[in-house]
Amino acid sequence: MQCNNCGNQIESYTRFCPKCGAPNQLQSPSPTPGPQSGFPQTRVMPGPMVLPEKRSSGCVKALVIGGIIVVLLGAGVAVAIYYGYHYAEKALKSSEAYVTAVNALKQNSEVTEKLGEIRDTGFPIGSYSEDADGSGKAAFTMSVQGTKADGRYNVTLVRENRAWRVVSGEVRTANGEVIRIDTGVVGGVENQNENSNTGIQENINARGAVKGGVLNGKAISLPKPPYPPIAKAAKASGTVVVQVLVDEKGNVVLAHAVSGHPLLQAVAVAAARQAKFEPTKVSGKPVKVSGVIVYNFTVE
Repeated sequence: MQCNNCGNQIESYTRFCPKCGAPNQLQSPSPTPGPQSGFPQTRVMPGPMVLPEKRSSGCVKALVIGGIIVVLLGAGVAVAIYYGYHYAEKALKSSEAYVTAVNALKQNSEVTEKLGEIRDTGFPIGSYSEDADGSGKAAFTMSVQGTKADGRYNVTLVRENRAWRVVSGEVRTANGEVIRIDTGVVGGVENQNENSNTGIQENINARGAVKGGVLNGKAISLPKPPYPPIAKAAKASGTVVVQVLVDEKGNVVLAHAVSGHPLLQAVAVAAARQAKFEPTKVSGKPVKVSGVIVYNFTVE
């Protein structure tokens, strides 16, 4: 910049001219030029205020996600309960204690008279335990469906020397009648002692019974035995041979296993007792038949 007095070049921050000593007058900045003519001018027109768009609430999203999780958890629990129930029912109905209890029920003549042939039983509610020393206890209550009527079966059993035995039992029919179940019934071939097996053998070979050999092909109804979970876990397999005595009406009245894996014998005997045959006749007269039923178990 120049000094206003002598025209000498001086710095803008200098207060006095070094040549003439005149005070330096600071120049005001030039005004900002206004809008030039010839250019379009933008005019802001008054209008409605635009509000910012509202965002979805994070709380609502959290509730939706939480609801989905609850539904999925509920479905998972329901599936687990369903399969757990059926697995427990299958395991209990494959146990020797249950088989012994049901055999005692089916062998009772009064039950057959008033309820008819036992078609099925409900879920056996109660307790069941087996100890390594051959002892154990069981107590079941279950519904019973017969061809004539229904009822409720309460039974207690004990296990001694690896043998299950009915201690007490009763069936209450729909009309309130009480049927006492015979005590002392022993189940499971591996649970029977030598004397009881001998007695059954003598009865099966009783005089008047016709020897029929293998009876599988002669049965009009031959239920397949279930595969016990404990046998699956032990990978027990093979053939179980059950000797039976069939009465004049074609019903199996006595059965016991003569060979096969011990873990498979009880269910095989129980299945054999439910087999049904056409009555065998000799000279036009129905007779008893003794023979064997063969079951094959294969681990899948």
